[in-house]
Amino acid sequence: MPGGKTFANLRAAFTGEAKAIARNRLFSEIAVEDGYLQIGRLFRAVSEAEGVHAKNALRLLGEARTTEENLKQAFENEIRAKGEHYPLFIKEAEEEGEPKASQAFSHARDVEERHGLLYKSALNSLMQEEEFDYYVCQVCGYVAERAAPDHCPICMARREFFKKVE
Repeated sequence: MPGGKTFANLRAAFTGEAKAIARNRLFSEIAVEDGYLQIGRLFRAVSEAEGVHAKNALRLLGEARTTEENLKQAFENEIRAKGEHYPLFIKEAEEEGEPKASQAFSHARDVEERHGLLYKSALNSLMQEEEFDYYVCQVCGYVAERAAPDHCPICMARREFFKKVE
């Protein structure tokens, strides 16, 4: 299958579904902010359904493996994003005079490094299976372990901007 039309279509389907997940989550938040709770639920439900489609595509692409292999792959993806993708995105945004995009890319780049460290730590302690909470900065995506910090080390958002992962 690799290299064929079906493989390319599965990759395209995954990309489209992943975008739909994020888009519908954002649309849900906006609907709730606007006072449309039922429409917010609808967007969340469809986002969940798109997640099913995305997972099916990933499985068919052979990208879901053992936990150890998944941690290694996730670590490599984060390091590649930090070192290859975001520096180019930042440079191009600055060249085009887009400071908000440049800042968003900079935050993402800096957070990708943190994500990589979290994956590496999990990989190193795979057998210990220690249990604790994670908190995600809703401004830049920084992930804190055990407790939300007073201020995000990346974007300086206050503690109340951190969401506990359930």
